[in-house]
Amino acid sequence: MTDATTGRPSKEVLDELRRKRAMLEEAERIAHVGYWERDLGSEQIIFSEEAYRIFGVAPREGTIGLEEIIERIHPDDRAAWSAAIEEMLRGNSRYDLNYRIVRPDGEVRFIHSRGDLTRDSSGHCLGAFGAVQDITDLKRAEHLTQMVFERSPDAICIIGRDYRYQRVNPVFERIAGRPAKDLVGMHVADVLGNTVFEQILKPKHDRCFAGEEVRCADWFVYPNARHFLSVSISPLSSTSDRVEAILLIFRDLTEHVLASDALRSAQAELAHANRVATMGHLTASIAHEVNQPIAAVVMNAQAALHWLDGAPANLPQVRRSLNLIVEDGERAGEVIGRIRCLVKKAPPRKDRLDVNTAVLDVIALTRSEVLKHGVCLRTELANNLPFVEGDRVQLQQVMLNLILNAVDAMSGLAGNETELVISASKDASGSVLISIQDTGPGVPPHLVDRLFEPFYTTKPEGMGMGLAICRSIIQAHGGRLWVSANNSGGAVFRFTLPTGDDISAGLAEPQKSVVP
Repeated sequence: MTDATTGRPSKEVLDELRRKRAMLEEAERIAHVGYWERDLGSEQIIFSEEAYRIFGVAPREGTIGLEEIIERIHPDDRAAWSAAIEEMLRGNSRYDLNYRIVRPDGEVRFIHSRGDLTRDSSGHCLGAFGAVQDITDLKRAEHLTQMVFERSPDAICIIGRDYRYQRVNPVFERIAGRPAKDLVGMHVADVLGNTVFEQILKPKHDRCFAGEEVRCADWFVYPNARHFLSVSISPLSSTSDRVEAILLIFRDLTEHVLASDALRSAQAELAHANRVATMGHLTASIAHEVNQPIAAVVMNAQAALHWLDGAPANLPQVRRSLNLIVEDGERAGEVIGRIRCLVKKAPPRKDRLDVNTAVLDVIALTRSEVLKHGVCLRTELANNLPFVEGDRVQLQQVMLNLILNAVDAMSGLAGNETELVISASKDASGSVLISIQDTGPGVPPHLVDRLFEPFYTTKPEGMGMGLAICRSIIQAHGGRLWVSANNSGGAVFRFTLPTGDDISAGLAEPQKSVVP
């Protein structure tokens, strides 16, 4: 719309143009994008206000000279900038370039500039027009991302849908035993073998290509070494929903796993030594347990001979004596079998166990020791206890240690004051709870936590490892071992054992026994 008198744009039009120009300048400021226009005849360049700000130069009226712009371009990037400009001026291609500028205050910024020639209606070249964008923040973010990728303590690689490596970091190079220039483009099967790829890796990769996050941990054999790796596999996609590549992050746990294996081996050795030492402590009681059936065997054999010497021989009595010999022999064999199980050296096992039976087996081994110290032993083993999963020998070692500790704690007390109660039940969480309760002097509150410390002992001849080993065994089984005061005096040692979701509901028969 124009003014009818002057023929010039009306005030409303000018106001609207000014408003739109202000909006354009604000958009440039927000996006860090400015524009430039170059006159090829005068070699003068027009900058928008944002272009001036990007170059660190105060906005001015008029034009800016080409030499001043070249002066702001980083010396190392001037040759590339000039080559790109020449290509545009020859009409061979549009101008599109990333380069650095150095502001007057010395600050270096990263620039992305694009441009093309402007022509008149006849195609004659008039100049060039383009945009300049400050991409410093983007470049810095890319640099930090690159630093994370390159300096990550974990191995990282990107694999395409063709199962070929697209990018690897230095840690992955070390694990794979090949440089990045060799790995990039290689098929995973070429690095780890076709069998491992087809049977183990490809199914996981395919799940990830379908959009699923995948986690796994296993031993992997590379050309230069064998590694235990924890692997996370994540899908990568850009604009579409289709997964274009997958990101694999490997954490090398080889040293940790080997150290854990060595620690478990050392703990097993220590636990075995503790069992042997405990059985040595029970030598007299074990000898008594074995001597009883052996003496009965001798007595019944003599009786059988006597009945055979009769005229006629009393064969029914002979048969009865022989049956008793068999029973006593089996009884002695059971004692020896229990001892062999406890002192043998074998790797830990995970069996389905009846806790009540395991408790009674330990009680049978310690019966003579309990009687020798005049302790009354009582059991309260609940009906219908679920089976637990664990190593029978290790769990019986815990029970044996706790029972002998309780007997030892009551050894100086009068007989009518000493009672040992062993119970098994289910706790509120559904785990099996075993308690060993004595009427000894108890445990002072300030020593409750120290009792389970390695090498701490209240016994002059003790090593202080028994309870520490017991706690480590129970923790390895997913349970907890602790001590508290007995309401009637003494101490109560309790430990829990989880039953496991995958154990079928086998139920133990109720058991009751009392040893006076």
